[in-house]
Amino acid sequence: MTALLLKIAEVCEALKVSDWTLAGWRKSGFGPPFLRLKGTDVRYPSDKLQKWCDERTVSSLAEERGKGRTFPGSEAGGFS
Repeated sequence: MTALLLKIAEVCEALKVSDWTLAGWRKSGFGPPFLRLKGTDVRYPSDKLQKWCDERTVSSLAEERGKGRTFPGSEAGGFS
């Protein structure tokens, strides 16, 4: 089955983040994989979005720290 291609607004709603946050993630390479169809027309494959979320699911802060993840802003002490 082919994955659905979600619009920016749909991904923002699903993740409960603003379009500015999602744009920042695209720019920094942190966010879920996306397709640029033409110009500024961006879509997110639903299966890749689900995989991205699954890879970030943790059961505790200790588990999160043990995976050595860094997040935007962490270099400033935000998520260390």
